[in-house]
Amino acid sequence: MPPGTPNPEWSKCELPPPAELGEPADWARVYGRPGPLIVEIGCGGGRTIIGMAVAHPEWNFLAIERAGEYYRTLRERVTKRGLANMRVTQLDAAYLINRFFPDASVREYHVYFPDPWPKKRHHKRRLFTEQFCADLRRTLIPGGVLYFATDHQDYYQEILPRLRAALSVQEHPEPWEDAPEGRTNYEVKYLREARPIYRLVGTT
Repeated sequence: MPPGTPNPEWSKCELPPPAELGEPADWARVYGRPGPLIVEIGCGGGRTIIGMAVAHPEWNFLAIERAGEYYRTLRERVTKRGLANMRVTQLDAAYLINRFFPDASVREYHVYFPDPWPKKRHHKRRLFTEQFCADLRRTLIPGGVLYFATDHQDYYQEILPRLRAALSVQEHPEPWEDAPEGRTNYEVKYLREARPIYRLVGTT
């Protein structure tokens, strides 16, 4: 099969299974074309990433969502809109990025309100480990960007030094300029409730 040709057996929007991706994956083949890759982790029903995919049809988008109910909603919305520039997956984000993302392959990561696993015995399940932060750095292109937000202060304070060790970090306490009412449903809700939100932008 020529490079850049997607497998006809793959779903129109679902990411191919790991056995077919290759290590690292050929993302031009996954999308059937080259293009900047934008990744959102924990995207729920897809409000943010679907909006970006519609606004930028020339970019390639990957939505990662583990929760089954959200994933089904996400997949249905992407399929209904016929977004050829978007793929969805339930694979674990840390595993996927570590094993299948080449160096300097991602233009933007978006991670909004990840599960903080607040109980101490569950902290090992948190996404932003030292290895994950290193993989963000490795896979972002020069000038690539991580956008992050959480309402959980303890989680934010834990991961901030890890991200600063990997990226150039600017804290962003004010609402996003492009979405003053919030980029995600959680952010919209929390802003209305006047709940503190901790945001940052990390760049390579």
